[in-house]
Amino acid sequence: MRNGQHDDERLTWAAATANDIDRFYGERPSPTMKAIAIRRGDQPVAIIGMFMDGQRMRAFSEYIPEFEPHLRSMTVLRAIKAAQRMFDESPRPVIAVKGSDSGILERIGFVPVADEVYTWPS
Repeated sequence: MRNGQHDDERLTWAAATANDIDRFYGERPSPTMKAIAIRRGDQPVAIIGMFMDGQRMRAFSEYIPEFEPHLRSMTVLRAIKAAQRMFDESPRPVIAVKGSDSGILERIGFVPVADEVYTWPS
């Protein structure tokens, strides 16, 4: 046990692998993405990333409902910092579209530019 948690319950994060994407979505989404996976044990429970959308990058975040109590954990905050660096390093503008799963994105620092559209400050 580590910090009172079994290793299969401990949250970790890293660059998302193809296996993480397949396991999280059940099948590979069509856009190629760059993402961070947050895992409980070896199971991905959240994905924060971006994919090409025309001449810009589109950011997204998705997580399973059981993950919600962990949104303010240090592991998630570290994953958010890594996502912020990823957005900062993008050679193209980064946008996000508000949705029911955008709780993490709103905390990251995106700025509203229209009803449901946010942009990453460059």
